[in-house]
Amino acid sequence: MSRHLSVASVIDKNKVSSQTPWIILLEINITDPNTRAVVETIRIAKNTENIIFGQLESGEPRIFTAGNFSINVEQRQNEAPSVSITAQDQTRYIEQRMEDMAGGVFSEVTMLVVNTDRLDKPAEIEETFQITTAGAKNYVASFSLGSENPLGIQFPKSNQWKDRCTWRFRGYGCGYTGTLKTCDYTKDGPNGCLKHFKGKLPFRGLPGLVRMNV
Repeated sequence: MSRHLSVASVIDKNKVSSQTPWIILLEINITDPNTRAVVETIRIAKNTENIIFGQLESGEPRIFTAGNFSINVEQRQNEAPSVSITAQDQTRYIEQRMEDMAGGVFSEVTMLVVNTDRLDKPAEIEETFQITTAGAKNYVASFSLGSENPLGIQFPKSNQWKDRCTWRFRGYGCGYTGTLKTCDYTKDGPNGCLKHFKGKLPFRGLPGLVRMNV
């Protein structure tokens, strides 16, 4: 959390006209929307060069890759800040990851504000948000961030079905790249897993699941 400066004021200091060497870092934990497990972490620095800030648990440097993104912050008194991010995506890498992970909704974004003269010190600001909506158009990816609403948290975190696959068709875990355009998410249905794959199936249902009557 902020110790000296508000999120909005640091964003202002980060403008091109500012002589203060503040850098905004984004650490995005991409989350599988079905299992809520983190499957990939992307680190980006709003800078022309990569930034090394801290270390990973493995001891390796924590590298934030130079990137081009903009942040808009709306901060009201006694309320958590509302943040939106837009990023240039010329290679459509972000768009592809969004498609694989249902837009990245539920993924967690940590925004850090650091001073390039004090990269050995803790971040001046560290705020964590959750992606609430996402979109991509004309090589630009956009995200709306907000605080997680406890009333909106699913419990348990993932649904379990006996005869329905929980992977998203063509997304992470499914991996289908053939010519068929749809899937009915069954194992042996008319448009199910056996129709799409030969050999080992990625079907992620639970055939042994038994309904308990309490």
